Amino acid sequence: MATVEVFAIPDNKPQRLQQMMSQGRNIIQLGLKSKRLRRAIRPEDSSESEARLKKGRMYLEWLDTIEMTPEIKERTSMEKMLKYVFDDPTMYYPEDMKKGAQALYEKWQSENWGANAVMEEDVISADQEFADPVSEPAATPDEAPIVQSELPPPDHPIFGEDGIMHGIIIFRSPSGRKTYRLNPHVPKRSAKVFGHNGIPVGTWFANQLVALHRGAHGMRIGGIAGTTDVGAYSIVVSDIYEDLDDDRGETLYYSGSNSHNNDDPTRPAPSSTGTKALKASLQTGNPVRVLRSGGPHSRNRWLPECGLRYDGLYRVVALRERKNTKGEYPSTNQCLRCTTEVSATSLIISGCATCESYPTLLTSIQVDSTNNSCSKESPVKRRWGSCFFHRLQRNRNAT
Repeated sequence: MATVEVFAIPDNKPQRLQQMMSQGRNIIQLGLKSKRLRRAIRPEDSSESEARLKKGRMYLEWLDTIEMTPEIKERTSMEKMLKYVFDDPTMYYPEDMKKGAQALYEKWQSENWGANAVMEEDVISADQEFADPVSEPAATPDEAPIVQSELPPPDHPIFGEDGIMHGIIIFRSPSGRKTYRLNPHVPKRSAKVFGHNGIPVGTWFANQLVALHRGAHGMRIGGIAGTTDVGAYSIVVSDIYEDLDDDRGETLYYSGSNSHNNDDPTRPAPSSTGTKALKASLQTGNPVRVLRSGGPHSRNRWLPECGLRYDGLYRVVALRERKNTKGEYPSTNQCLRCTTEVSATSLIISGCATCESYPTLLTSIQVDSTNNSCSKESPVKRRWGSCFFHRLQRNRNAT
């Protein structure tokens, strides 16, 4: 079976920063050695050189999958490291590494190094519920965070080219922890676009990571994606914050981050970057993609039975204050109105073609969460690790 090498930098924020600093130092060491030799390092120079080059290349490729933040820039000396690679005439790096570093630098420079971007929420997402609930042990600075992960065959009914999870792989870290990851060999579409971004209204996604890969929503976990200067590109609506959110289909009242935690009776919660992005949308008038995320016990009639559904473009038209369930504590939420020709009512009446088409398929496939493989003529594997597929089948059996 085909495999892909995955750069296994931990999801845990402190460990991730530690590994990023370590990988940055590795790239600098390559440059310093090349400076002494007055030429670029070659794999045949030594096994150490070969390993450093491999890690350096994979690190630069991995960096292209993350969202830059001012903290990452500062803690990892990212700007300085990238300039060493492509802009220091005394350092001799391979041309592919120089081009990669320059592309990253120019991209993040144009985005002001994430200074205005909505920050990803540091919470556990239902989309990552596949991950075993254990802490990832800290990697040592010299550990090579490269892991072989098996790729599904192109015709795999779920993870293959025509499958609902195309572009996603099941990744097992060195400690054995399993989680969904983007497939580094299948480029994702940028979600930093206003408008439909080429996505038909009513499109269904298996989980939020798939929506990220398809360019529908730019956050792996967070509910608001955008910037504080031009507005939100997209939001995800669920029934997590029923005390503040009010979903009426074509009109939607949506609370920003921190609103439900406010315990100050005299004023609304301080605006998070997500809330600021929605307020910017009110000022700019830029449309916001609205995705709705459902589950088996949802009380919101507008949500899909499972997964996420793209419900079209909305505009932020007003702000209002509402009390959260902690007491008489004011919180601000935004009123959004649908501007798409396809109504929310028609979406819940017609259902989702993709979601409807997979129950029959899943009854005859056993999902092997270890290697993305399957076997025919057996029930869906009912285990916590594959609960998405379990839930999809269970919901359909109940109807």
